[in-house]
Amino acid sequence: MEIINQITNSIVKYADDGETINSLAKKTGFAYSAVYKWVMALRDYEVINLIEMRNKSIIKINRNEIYKKFRELNNAVNVIEKDRIFWDIIKKTRLKIRFIESTAVVIWTQGSYITGDFMDKVYFLEGYNKDLPSFEEILKKYDIKYSEDKIVADERPFVHITPKRNKFEINRKNNLPVIPLNELLKWCKKLYLDNVLEHLDQIYHLNLKTKYSEIKTNI
Repeated sequence: MEIINQITNSIVKYADDGETINSLAKKTGFAYSAVYKWVMALRDYEVINLIEMRNKSIIKINRNEIYKKFRELNNAVNVIEKDRIFWDIIKKTRLKIRFIESTAVVIWTQGSYITGDFMDKVYFLEGYNKDLPSFEEILKKYDIKYSEDKIVADERPFVHITPKRNKFEINRKNNLPVIPLNELLKWCKKLYLDNVLEHLDQIYHLNLKTKYSEIKTNI
């Protein structure tokens, strides 16, 4: 029997101590018979205990190693789903926002240069002050974490937003709003990111005459 499936994942995600199989079925949206079957299976793996009380079977969660693995899997899936939603929002929005810094590097290099922040699903945006409230409401709706201050260590994906009072130019690269290439070049030169500049030079034939160098950076 395959113990890891959509129903058992939902059971572990939504089950609380003290509830019944019937209430859990309503929470998860699956049929009572299906939830009952997989609660019994999880009981066999000692993830769930059932306590008989007043003619009802009451759920008691046993937070063992198997339970922890289920939670880890659910968390990983949740991050991927939120990340997919985030990029869909970005492609559809017409609010005045644009990617900057290390996120812009990935976009302009067409993925040939992937930064550590991008791999970690930390994204950098600028937003026009008047549009930011609307944009932030959309992020809140999908529980996508963001800040105009600092990066939260354990929240992914995470969007770091820089407010801008004045309007700015937005380029679209692969349907993504991003700073113009010349602005990115200035940022890279300011931080001496020769390796990034070399990638950009190779793609866009900029005649920058940069030479690859191993430079420690925060991107």
